[in-house]
Amino acid sequence: MEKLSIDIDYVADLARISLKAEERKVFGEQFSSILGYIEKLKEVNIEDVILKGEEEGFKNNLRDDIPTKGLTVEEVIRNAPSHFNNLFIVPKIIE
Repeated sequence: MEKLSIDIDYVADLARISLKAEERKVFGEQFSSILGYIEKLKEVNIEDVILKGEEEGFKNNLRDDIPTKGLTVEEVIRNAPSHFNNLFIVPKIIE
């Protein structure tokens, strides 16, 4: 089987990470190994495999989607640590 390669710089750029030269080499080998394993999996015969949910006699066991009474605004606001005008007040996290 041929050795598969991947453009580590491109993948690192997609992931928004910077890699040192040593890390590029290590990750390159690891990615090649993973891609080789995926190629090996492609050799498995799955023609007779029946997927879960596609077997004969499968029945959807979900309950009916029936609307129910929800909470009132007062009940919801009662659980808020801080509120104003029926809105939650939360700490600012973005400058």
